Amino acid sequence: MNKFLFFLFFFGIFFSISTVKAQTTKESYPTAQKADDGVLVAYPNPARDFLIVKAKDAALKIKSVTFYSILGMQVATINVNMNSGELNLEKLKPGKYLMRYTLSDNTQKITQIIKH
Repeated sequence: MNKFLFFLFFFGIFFSISTVKAQTTKESYPTAQKADDGVLVAYPNPARDFLIVKAKDAALKIKSVTFYSILGMQVATINVNMNSGELNLEKLKPGKYLMRYTLSDNTQKITQIIKH
């Protein structure tokens, strides 16, 4: 009887440790999403080397896109002058950025972009 209880005790400990180990080794990777503020769509977000921006209104053009670090320092400006475009982000370091864009009707908005 003692051997049986001893076996159950160690089996229970082994099983609980392996369950905890399996739960802690799972890594969650965020899925690519679109940053959509009703005027402009930017995807994929998070981005690696490029970001596609597109104005929802076909009559509007994106004049420029400016990236700011979270500390508020301007790190890049890209002139687009089209309804949509692919922005090269290779020169940006991984992190969170605020993206300010200006449209042809001088509308300016800010959205957050994550660079991997």
